[in-house]
Amino acid sequence: MRKNIYIKDEDAAMFDRAEILSGDNFSAMLAESVRRFVEVEEAKGDSMTEVELETGVYYSGPASDDVKTIKFVGRLIADAEAYTGQTSERKDRGTDYKLYLTKKGKYLLHAKYWTCWQGEDGQAWYKVYDSLSQAASDDIPGSLIQEAGEALGMDTAEYLDV
Repeated sequence: MRKNIYIKDEDAAMFDRAEILSGDNFSAMLAESVRRFVEVEEAKGDSMTEVELETGVYYSGPASDDVKTIKFVGRLIADAEAYTGQTSERKDRGTDYKLYLTKKGKYLLHAKYWTCWQGEDGQAWYKVYDSLSQAASDDIPGSLIQEAGEALGMDTAEYLDV
């Protein structure tokens, strides 16, 4: 199939650069861009949006943070905070958890460890699960799984065969 597109004069340089960067595969690059656009726009109807998160190490000292950005289409279904500090309230260290349902029906957990202690670094990471029960078997707060189940209308109780 052949399609003709109109390119505004002010966008011509950008398209020329994209053609150079894509090498011999300009059509594939353009198709992938359109595919991502369609996925994001269609997901908006499902209350899903493009989510952008950071992962990596947040240094407490003078070094620059070593983080990268991840993006996916999904929606937040639960969040929780776990305090692990040493003060009486334990709120001097902790991990913030966010659980997302992705457009492909997977579950993405984003966790960010933070600390108020000088000389200690923070860190953020993510993990993808095929099911909510798979996520529940990991070492994450049970309240996170409970909240996610409620948001999705699922029973998250652990059934015992006793």
